Amino acid sequence: MLGGEAEGLRRLTREHCDGLVRIPMPGDIESLNVSVAAGVCLFEAVRQRA
Repeated sequence: MLGGEAEGLRRLTREHCDGLVRIPMPGDIESLNVSVAAGVCLFEAVRQRA
């Protein structure tokens, strides 16, 4: 599941998730579109497993 940057996921949706992840947004970046956010998460998962 991927949620929006302001409100994230609805409470009931969050309660059914195995875990929650946040992407830190330093600097002037205000938001990421869903495909970029998914790519960042997948990249980090692969990096940590290597």
